[in-house]
Amino acid sequence: MRCERLGEYWFDLVIHLLYFQDPSTETRIRALLGDVLAPCPPQAWVETTAGTCRFPIQMHLHGLAPDVRVQCLYDMAQLAFSTITEEPNSVEENFVRAFGRTLCELFMLPYNRKMWKRPLSSITHRGLSWNVERPDFAAVLRGALEAEHAGTAYNSKGNYPRPAAGSTVRGMEVVSLALADRAADLRLNSAVTAIDAAERTVHFGEQVDGAVISRTIRYEDGLLSTMPLPRLIDLCRESPQSLRDRMAKLRRNRVMSVFVAIEGSRPTDCGHWRYYADESLCFTRLVFMHEFDPKMAPASGWGLLAEISQRAEEPLDDPTALCDRAISDARRVGVIRDFDHVLDSRAAIVDPAYVVLGEGDQDVIDEAMSFLSGFGISCRGRYGMWKYSGMSQCLREGFEWAEAIVAPNQPARGA
Repeated sequence: MRCERLGEYWFDLVIHLLYFQDPSTETRIRALLGDVLAPCPPQAWVETTAGTCRFPIQMHLHGLAPDVRVQCLYDMAQLAFSTITEEPNSVEENFVRAFGRTLCELFMLPYNRKMWKRPLSSITHRGLSWNVERPDFAAVLRGALEAEHAGTAYNSKGNYPRPAAGSTVRGMEVVSLALADRAADLRLNSAVTAIDAAERTVHFGEQVDGAVISRTIRYEDGLLSTMPLPRLIDLCRESPQSLRDRMAKLRRNRVMSVFVAIEGSRPTDCGHWRYYADESLCFTRLVFMHEFDPKMAPASGWGLLAEISQRAEEPLDDPTALCDRAISDARRVGVIRDFDHVLDSRAAIVDPAYVVLGEGDQDVIDEAMSFLSGFGISCRGRYGMWKYSGMSQCLREGFEWAEAIVAPNQPARGA
């Protein structure tokens, strides 16, 4: 993860929290970061035309207008006691079966149309269970009746780095650098140019004093790749053309991250981020960097991160125009206030950001990974495995792969 600066303002390229699902990963990361890794249970909000709710919205319906709240409960009560067992055909169908038509029309469908930028009927629901599982109806009912109901989200026990004032790095890049410091032979400013899988050889170009030097490394025990799976298949000289062609058709979205450095008093009731269902707004959510770490900006200001989802195959927007649009829309929803002074802004590209899976795509992905495994190549991470996954899950996968490779080759005790 990279963190970027606008003067005295810091921004993660995209926002993440570390929420640990297994003790071993948490132990490893805490050993690396110590007290720098601070608890950061997020408060997130959902903005709709019928009211503002805590995230996840289905567990906090109390914020909606009474008539809309009643209709949402009616829909979900019918679902809770239904006997539908057929597998949904798409993520859109799964949303409706999980949350009912009213809540879907209010938030789930417009937000996800803006997020995925393609017909939701063309996206498979498999792999997206993190946000489309049918909620427990008793908990939904409690959240509709009680304003202060503490419904939990999948990332409710978040953690975020908070280094001391004056640190040369902030944000999630703190984690990246801590891991990099443990690498025995870290090569930066390098790019893989080809892989001879049969020879177990990786060819890459390394920048040295302004020149690109061709290098070759041979792997014996195994090769771990986290680069996007279609790119890996394309670089592997043994890949059959039919597999290359099918991998090239896999879809993805990029995210344009707009960083806005603002001078003015910090908003105190914004939460960590807010989701927006309004499809006329360019962003899917707004992120308030000072809520993650107060030192991400000088005390006189705060940083706003606007996330804008786009199809990766579309041409890039003019970055200045994109920044202007994001700032204008943030003013329209009242996040940037009249007395706030925008000091600077910048747009950054995250590509790939989200993998977009349709029917049959998982079969191609499985075939690609099976092909690579025959040459000792393993894929891990969101883009390596071409799936949706969180940061802590990716860390765990990397640690487990390393243990499986290293442990069998360690000398026996006493040798």
